[in-house]
Amino acid sequence: MKIKYAIMFPKIHRKKIMKVAIQCQDIMLERALQLFLKEYLARKKDCDFIITDEKIKFEKPQFLINKYSSQLAVPFSKEQLMRALSDFDNALKNLAAQLANEKIKALEQKIEQLADEFRKGYQSDIDKAVATLKQTMIALINKERA
Repeated sequence: MKIKYAIMFPKIHRKKIMKVAIQCQDIMLERALQLFLKEYLARKKDCDFIITDEKIKFEKPQFLINKYSSQLAVPFSKEQLMRALSDFDNALKNLAAQLANEKIKALEQKIEQLADEFRKGYQSDIDKAVATLKQTMIALINKERA
């Protein structure tokens, strides 16, 4: 008799690390951000959002850092930067989750609508077939009586 042992490891849920790209007009700001965020850096096409000091034309969310920004004003500390970026990233993820849930609900409603239409059409066909069978049986019974 063979004894098999199973080792159970708890599931480790890795939190998805934000991926950011940096594009700043201010070279010193850009270099500071690169130093602070080196483990989060990604190419523009692969990032979750772009950190910039001026609005740019690009199809990604933008985190704006400048003197008048509501997201993060200069000067700032690394802790302030990380907190603001984390809040921004969480807001983006929550928005994405809401949009995904809305799409799922819309698809579920469409599927339910199509299923109802199919059931109604199918039930109508069954009702017609039963009515035809009933009429045929009545006609046969009446024919036998005569």
